[in-house]
Amino acid sequence: MQPLVDNHGRRLNYLRLAVTDRCNLRCRYCMPAEGITSGRRDEVLTWEELRRLCRIFVELGIEKIRITGGEPFVRKGLLPFLLELSQLPGCPEIDITTNGTLLADHLDALKRIGVSRLNISLDTLNADTFYTIARRRDFEKILQAINKADTLGFKIKINVVVMAGINDHEISDFISLTRDRKWTVRFIEPMPFDGVGGRYKSLLSGDDILTRLMRQFYIVPVSNGKSAVATLFQVPGFQGRIGIIYGYSRRFCGACSRLRLSTRGELLTCLYGSPVLDMGALLRAGKSDGSVKRAISGAVGKRLSDGFEAERAFNKTTFHSMATIGG
Repeated sequence: MQPLVDNHGRRLNYLRLAVTDRCNLRCRYCMPAEGITSGRRDEVLTWEELRRLCRIFVELGIEKIRITGGEPFVRKGLLPFLLELSQLPGCPEIDITTNGTLLADHLDALKRIGVSRLNISLDTLNADTFYTIARRRDFEKILQAINKADTLGFKIKINVVVMAGINDHEISDFISLTRDRKWTVRFIEPMPFDGVGGRYKSLLSGDDILTRLMRQFYIVPVSNGKSAVATLFQVPGFQGRIGIIYGYSRRFCGACSRLRLSTRGELLTCLYGSPVLDMGALLRAGKSDGSVKRAISGAVGKRLSDGFEAERAFNKTTFHSMATIGG
């Protein structure tokens, strides 16, 4: 079959795969302190089912698979699964998004498997503020994992959700991380919900963040890939880069190359829309690879133009935790 191209001419070559909806943190902008209902064990796709779907997606032209959660390392069996993915025909790039709390012990194995890029969520450089945001005391574990990953040569992106009155005073500290390290620090303007139907009020827009960056540093634009979500900058003389992700403003929709697959096998062609295909049901009904491929192509062929149209079509007033769809 031909590579996946949607009805707006956008080629889809990037799959974000949520292997679990469970997380060992409870970040305030994503999840409530308690009460999140995770999927039943029999609803979550097995490793074998995920492996089959990844093979099918690679045969449809997917070139990069990003493993997400929840927190992917809370699910047992992740490393053998990653090794199997690395051996798929076509050799897709395999990346991981993680909160870093469980990362350090797996870095050597990830290196052997061939994983080279890590996106690590870290919203503060202060242990007390970390507890305020994440409701857990794992700050030092994350720092140790980041430093070990850097020593081992991983390409590192630090993802920072900026919240007014909570961590916005740390913007300059995060930028300073890029002075002597080839890291990319990305400030995220997220979907403003808390996982239980409420809108989190302390989020700053991407333009607000950019204004603060420009007040504190002289920054210059940096060329980025056509389908990249981050608008990149650099402080002249610094080794690393700074990014702003206009998630809620949805400025990257026109070049979006991403598909998302939930832990239950629900395919999303847009982060802001509803699932468009139950792939778990197709597999468990015994559908052939060809039938699954045709179903994927059909869903992609009806993709809505951008996140605003997708959200209107979704017509939901209660937002779910990002942990359920992998971000």
